Amino acid sequence: MNASLAYLFRKRHITHDKKEQEIFTFEDIVMGLSFANTEDNELFHIVTGKSAGILAAQLNEDGNETEYVVILLNMNEAVKANDNRVNFEGIRNNLIKRNGKYYIRSEKSPTSLSRLIDKKLIRICDETFSEKSSDFDEEAFEKTSNISKMYSFIKKTIISQDEQIMQILTTLFKNQTVVKSKLDIDLIAKLKENLLIFGSTGTGKTEILKRISRLYKIPIVIQDATSLSETGYQGRKISDMFNDLMSAAGGDVQLAERGILVIDEFDKLAEKPEDNQSHVSRAGVQRGLLKLLDGSEFYVDGKKFDTSRLTVVALGAFTGIVKDTNTQQIGVGADKERTQVDVDNYKDVTTEDFTNYGIIRELIGRFSKFVKMSPLKEKDIKKILVESDFSPLNTYKKLFELLGIEFSYNDDFVNWLAERAVQLNSGARSLKTVFDESISGAMFKIFAGEYSNVSLVRPESEDGRPYVLTKKGQEKPPEKEKKGFFR
Repeated sequence: MNASLAYLFRKRHITHDKKEQEIFTFEDIVMGLSFANTEDNELFHIVTGKSAGILAAQLNEDGNETEYVVILLNMNEAVKANDNRVNFEGIRNNLIKRNGKYYIRSEKSPTSLSRLIDKKLIRICDETFSEKSSDFDEEAFEKTSNISKMYSFIKKTIISQDEQIMQILTTLFKNQTVVKSKLDIDLIAKLKENLLIFGSTGTGKTEILKRISRLYKIPIVIQDATSLSETGYQGRKISDMFNDLMSAAGGDVQLAERGILVIDEFDKLAEKPEDNQSHVSRAGVQRGLLKLLDGSEFYVDGKKFDTSRLTVVALGAFTGIVKDTNTQQIGVGADKERTQVDVDNYKDVTTEDFTNYGIIRELIGRFSKFVKMSPLKEKDIKKILVESDFSPLNTYKKLFELLGIEFSYNDDFVNWLAERAVQLNSGARSLKTVFDESISGAMFKIFAGEYSNVSLVRPESEDGRPYVLTKKGQEKPPEKEKKGFFR
């Protein structure tokens, strides 16, 4: 298993000179893990971008008529081109600037692509593809326009946030209905809502938006607010985010203008008088965002970018804004002793609390919709582990199926893992951390091909192993050890 950079292309077909042409449209540059399964098939697990968390092959499943293609990049050459700096965003931005929009099969190798340079064919591609992409994807929208079905789909991944999913989905559904209409642009800007989502880390704020974006087939960019700076200071500028959106939209400005811009860690922009490390650049970024949220025209690399149709979503934990802190008890250890973990309570937060926190009144006033996430309790963590599509138990089950390994776990293991996750106080985000840590000792042996079965159990001691491996050719674990196993 190796970490790899890769081009993500969308394959399409056009007829030119009475011949069918395969055209590959650049989508993104992603980071992922490449490995071979037991049948020696090369697989690529995407870990960045809006398709993060799935195998590249899954992009072409579930009746999706669009075919995606992954082409691995030479990591050493990519780093060298980035002034020998091992920085994914830097490498990605550098490669995006150098790449073309359309590619064809390489004459040298059928497994690689060459940049399309035929101007006539490029013009035909623009006429063929831009007609569909410059406007809202009507076909994709019609397939998913049933908001109830979208709601049910997202609930499979995000657990214990049903009301929040409904509020966010309703707002974004309304926005996309408005921006694809032929209403006057000023009216669109007035009807469209900017959204602020706040709550404890690991409650699913970002993942809800990724799910919705995939359903709508629209570009989404998630930008860390801490990397932004006002003009005159070192760091990324607000206009850089529009470049990222255009890249996510394959260079289609009109499609990018209808996308979703997510500003993560929004609470880190707060200016607090008592904060000795407070920097004038934070307040400058807040002021710079006012124009973006109002619906204004920016010029990026000579192209006009109008934010009137753009959906802007701010995310933040806003730790310390809470009126009070609840305490929940969790069971730890085999003896089920109880311990206490503080859980933030955002129930009575008001807009005044945000201004007191350090967000300028003019900026907080640009957000018309506020959604507070529910804090996750131990029972919610257990539910996520068993039911969520992206639970580490379910994602690893798919991996082991690819490897031909039988995989099972019991109730005690779920309880033990949930207890450890709650102790980290990072919500669902901590699940992957504690799960990877618990199974890391077994992965080398599994990849070495010596074992046919892995069973996850609560360790008998603090230093005990939370798994039982069965070698190939040996009998499976006794039935009594499998009692209560989820499949």
